Amino acid sequence: MLRRIQAMMNARLRAHMGGELVPFAALLAQGSLVGALALMVRNSLDPWGFSLFALTISAGLVALTLLGEFGSLLRRDPAARWSESLPASAMERRLGHSMAILALLSVLSCSVLLPAILLAPEDMTWASRALLLVAGMAQAVAIGSLLLLVQVLFGERVEGLLVLVQTLLVVTAVTGMLNAPALAPAIQQVALGEAPWPNLLSWMPSSWYAGLVTSAPASAQLPADWAVGIGTLLGLCLLAFLPPAPNIMARGTQSLLATLLSPLRSLTTRFWLRKGERGSFDLVYDALPLEKDFILRTYPMIGIPLAFLLVGADGEGGEAMDDLLALLLFTPAIYLPVLLAHVPVTSSPAASWILETAPVRPIDIENGAIKALAVRFLLPLYGVLTSLAVFFGGLHFALRLALPGLLLTLTSLRLLYPRCTLGLPLSASADQVEVRHDWTGFLLTLAVGLTIVAIGVQRLVHTPLQIAGVIATLAILDLLVSRTGTSATSDSQAEPTQ
Repeated sequence: MLRRIQAMMNARLRAHMGGELVPFAALLAQGSLVGALALMVRNSLDPWGFSLFALTISAGLVALTLLGEFGSLLRRDPAARWSESLPASAMERRLGHSMAILALLSVLSCSVLLPAILLAPEDMTWASRALLLVAGMAQAVAIGSLLLLVQVLFGERVEGLLVLVQTLLVVTAVTGMLNAPALAPAIQQVALGEAPWPNLLSWMPSSWYAGLVTSAPASAQLPADWAVGIGTLLGLCLLAFLPPAPNIMARGTQSLLATLLSPLRSLTTRFWLRKGERGSFDLVYDALPLEKDFILRTYPMIGIPLAFLLVGADGEGGEAMDDLLALLLFTPAIYLPVLLAHVPVTSSPAASWILETAPVRPIDIENGAIKALAVRFLLPLYGVLTSLAVFFGGLHFALRLALPGLLLTLTSLRLLYPRCTLGLPLSASADQVEVRHDWTGFLLTLAVGLTIVAIGVQRLVHTPLQIAGVIATLAILDLLVSRTGTSATSDSQAEPTQ
């Protein structure tokens, strides 16, 4: 029985991790990040405050992972029919699935907490450090079981809420990393009950588990240790006996955003699309926003620029705020490689024959997809960013920089698409997505170039004539890129004539 459960567990883990049992690259990145943060704050926190700090980071990273990269582990096995034909009982299959989730949660907790344990304050005993690891694993079980329960009970009805939660976690994580040294005194005040919000600890699950590590401050109104233990046992029972969450089924395409964009889509179809581009445009426009893996891996990225804006909004404003808003409007292209790399993602890759056998040129498929991404994703994004620019910088500032930023991002989209999208749209499963770039150097170069342009335009372009000149230059550049790219690709893909 144990061998069959282990076999089911290994198969489930390998199916979600590209054939590996442990995602070493992701874990090393998380461990390095937590180690750097622990070094920044270890001298400013006592054992209780440090435990609260480490467990909060662990909770955030576990939740982000289960909502994004490995969220499908909580859902029904796509190969369920195959596994049901194996010589194993339903309970053995259920336990194999539960053990896979527990193994992932344990590995995620260790990757975050082991560096924190090694770099904990010197006055923290090794017994407390061991308890910190145990508390982190118990907390991960509670988070995993809660997410599984929510998805089992509500299914796709909470998908939008989960994306919102993931985005807020990204905003919180990036903001915390940028302000880690400054946050340490605030965390210590909270831990000592001296913060202006004395009841905050009672609402923080990480503080409940920190109470298992070392004595909490007297002012903290935390649940008893036995209550936390019972909650963890309840989480284990949920993981063991709850069935996997159902996979997201096909649903209607007429969302609120799609309704608001329908006039713009009609104009695009009539005046911007060529005849051969219509098929891929409609496919990407309608189908890509319905792919759960695509949504969970790309939508929360908007939280990164919002976090930078949140950090900058704490300053005094003036030219520094204007520079930050300019970066917000000119640098969305930094996140385009992540978006574009996931354009081929779909839960039904077998249907890729529709594009593979379509009687249109590959360049038409590419251009249709680019225009669909521009209308369906870039324009709503710039609607949000322009609103933020109006709120923080004023209407004149937004009118001066929003349209140049959009044109530059559209040109970047044209240049990046053939380099980052390796495959036809909606043609591969999430674990088959290919990336052939050194992302660090690639994104760093892109970020530096866009930052220079953003600051230059913000500092030098002010008069209506200058604004019109910049807009005209960027529009001509976009037109040249579209025609040059189309011509070059068409020449390379043209079939020889007899």
